[in-house]
Amino acid sequence: MKNSFFTILFFILSINLFAQEDLIYDVVPPEYENSPGNSAFTSEFATTARTMQLLIHESLLTDILNQQILAVSWRLPASASSNWPPSDETISDYEFYLGPSVDPVNMSITDFASNFAGSKMQVRDGSMTVLANSYTFGNTPNDWGPEMTFILDSIYVYTGGHLLIELHQSGASSSRSVDALTTSTSGYGTLFRACWGSGFTANTGFQANFSIVRISAETFVPVEFTSFASTVSGNNVILQWETATETNNLGFEVQRKSVSSDFEVLGFISGAGTTTESRTYFFNDSKLPNGHYTYRLKQTDYNGTFSYSDEIIVEVDAPAEYALEQNYPNPFNPSTNINFSLAEAGVVKMAVYNLLGQQVAVILDGFMEAGLQSVTFNASDLPSGTYFYSIETPQFRQTKKMLLTK
Repeated sequence: MKNSFFTILFFILSINLFAQEDLIYDVVPPEYENSPGNSAFTSEFATTARTMQLLIHESLLTDILNQQILAVSWRLPASASSNWPPSDETISDYEFYLGPSVDPVNMSITDFASNFAGSKMQVRDGSMTVLANSYTFGNTPNDWGPEMTFILDSIYVYTGGHLLIELHQSGASSSRSVDALTTSTSGYGTLFRACWGSGFTANTGFQANFSIVRISAETFVPVEFTSFASTVSGNNVILQWETATETNNLGFEVQRKSVSSDFEVLGFISGAGTTTESRTYFFNDSKLPNGHYTYRLKQTDYNGTFSYSDEIIVEVDAPAEYALEQNYPNPFNPSTNINFSLAEAGVVKMAVYNLLGQQVAVILDGFMEAGLQSVTFNASDLPSGTYFYSIETPQFRQTKKMLLTK
């Protein structure tokens, strides 16, 4: 499992630049990765508000299947003769939406909303500033401009099917076209297609040249574990695990197996849903017989998908001796804890007596495994005073005093 969900993230005003070795870059259409387009298109940086949609056939997206889409990039067309922008350019509203698309063949220019084949997700909002000369010319094709990264807590994972990229932008102060393909280009209309409308929330418009786009994606990690460890205290095992990020995390099923058994479910710890903040979790597996145990976590998403953590092996080797410890707290009201250890398994009786030696309560009476044990005594029905608690086995007997104060 990777060590970090987002390795390094730079913020330059409102454009975010990723510096990651494990990014996947998918140019659409792929045959134009190293070749310039045959035209240009302006909606991305028009001086008036525009709405634009790019419809992409699933056959062009196999490289990013089950990947998280992080950003998109444009580049200048072959006809460009200068860098852009000449000075820092701020667009007050620059929004992106992603979602499943209808087949590009069926694109509508009279109802943009119908081009989504399901729910769309907003992955970017707010202003965007493009630094001076971020888009450069002089190469064939020209270099990609800065990545327009998406909101970190709006995670979109491409799981297959046709994809629609929708842009709403409020207008730049200086217009600039980007590298694109004409509607007569081979593959246009079947593998890729585009439309645009005038206005920030346009729902009708015109067929458009297809802007060549580079999609940046990364392997999706629903829950990233940073540690999974155990601490042994007598016959108790305390499990602790930490996550760096969580996405749609329903929670963790704690499982254990011994030398003589398969994995069994011990309990369930709820997750944090979706968060980019680290989380720490604990689980206490108590009163275990001595032996070797293997633990793992089954992490489950809200949609039912699951994965397993690495396994950890724990050895429980409690001291083989009889002992009765002082209760705590003491004095107490009305409950107190009593720890004791058994050198071997057997029948154990623990009872409470008053100052006259009369038995007033039985805490336990039955078979118990060897090792460290703990019980809680509730004295709600007894008056304040001094009492004695006694443990008795065929091989061991001990008594201690405790004080109930109400």
